[in-house]
Amino acid sequence: MNVVIGAGVGGLAAAISLVRAGESALVIEGRDQVGGLAAGIELEGQMHDGGPYILLDRPGLAWVFEQLGADLASLVDLIHLDEEVYRVTTEGGESVSIYGDLERTAAVLEAKWPGSAVAYRAWITRMSGIYENLVEFQRDSKPGAWKLLKKGRLKEGLFLLQGLEAHLKRSGLPEPVQNALGIWTHIAGQPLSEAPAPLAFVPAIIHTHGAYVARGGMNHIVAALHKLAVAVGVQFRLGTRVDRIVRDGRRVLGVEIGDERISADRVFSNAPGIGTYVNLLQPPDLALSEQLKALPLQSPGIAAYLQMKADETVPFLHFWLPKAGPQDWTRVLVNPGAYDPARAGQGRLVSPTRHAWAADVGPDGQREFLERILAETWWRRGVSEHRVLETRIPQEWGQQYLLYRDSMNPVMTARFMREGRLAHRSPVADNLYLAGSATHPGQWVSFCAISGVLAVEEALGG
Repeated sequence: MNVVIGAGVGGLAAAISLVRAGESALVIEGRDQVGGLAAGIELEGQMHDGGPYILLDRPGLAWVFEQLGADLASLVDLIHLDEEVYRVTTEGGESVSIYGDLERTAAVLEAKWPGSAVAYRAWITRMSGIYENLVEFQRDSKPGAWKLLKKGRLKEGLFLLQGLEAHLKRSGLPEPVQNALGIWTHIAGQPLSEAPAPLAFVPAIIHTHGAYVARGGMNHIVAALHKLAVAVGVQFRLGTRVDRIVRDGRRVLGVEIGDERISADRVFSNAPGIGTYVNLLQPPDLALSEQLKALPLQSPGIAAYLQMKADETVPFLHFWLPKAGPQDWTRVLVNPGAYDPARAGQGRLVSPTRHAWAADVGPDGQREFLERILAETWWRRGVSEHRVLETRIPQEWGQQYLLYRDSMNPVMTARFMREGRLAHRSPVADNLYLAGSATHPGQWVSFCAISGVLAVEEALGG
């Protein structure tokens, strides 16, 4: 018997992979629904996106579904964002818009900053080429420098050795455009100076493979994976929280739920990666636990779910980038109705928070910050009416989604990427594997799904 702890996207992908390989899979999930942070939130009869995921990495998702014996396009209706994908407004009024079409984006930038069109096209061409040469390594359970060299990817290896900020500075683009290209690290709550180079790929993917959302919301990705899991015979126990992963030396014996022991040949943990070793594994490996406790953590941030009336000037994503001050984290208004008529009238305000800050100020300080963002005026431009349906602060994310110390995963810094993400195969237990964002950190829901597939490949020797 193979036990999968957690029915997040990584856990679902791992369970399907196991059964397709001729193995059994029992998924034990602490919540009463599948999907983890990718699951939706139903408010007043409408399904809203729940967690931090915004755009879809179609190539990555298509690869996952292919590995699971299914076709993404036949199971999920994807909407291509061909107009304005996102807008970044800096405090003071400077604005940069990124469109699905490369030439339109270049033309808009050229009108504001003469000469920038050539630099922008060159940047996108360079990033697209590097992305295509590295994409196979995103689907490798143990990527490393020697594999890059073996494949003749020296240039790409040198690219990875530097952080995002260094590459942006060499682009020759105006600072507001650099910030717009690096907005995906800003919204993760970390400065450009700490961000890994691959975050530069997002605009390149938008202009080449395209930016996509799932019609009806991110929960349709979850529903498709759940449907596949049920169809192949994955077993589920929902509303049941695993208390312990029990081992004898380097051999995991199974999991325990209260006094109940479920024996397992292998355990795949889609629970938080650090929490798996610090809180679940018994007896723990003290040296590894202390090492993992020292990793910086990424907070799920704050969110407010809105019913709103937005005019056609409000883009799908409107980022606001403060210049300075306390809690000068990027915020974003998500307007899914800009592309998806099924979600017209929905809105979501999201802002990162530093994990250490959130822990220091506690729920009262977190709530005060959320109320401050709701009172800001930048996001109301083009929004004539709005009503707050529900809010979430880091503590609430942690409690409702069973997160480790109210965090999503280790912060994806350039240093963490170079030193190595958490391994799929446990270094302290031979039949324990990790599947989830701690092994493939990032803001794409596809990364979690890829991780589930890779964890099983590692376990079965694929």
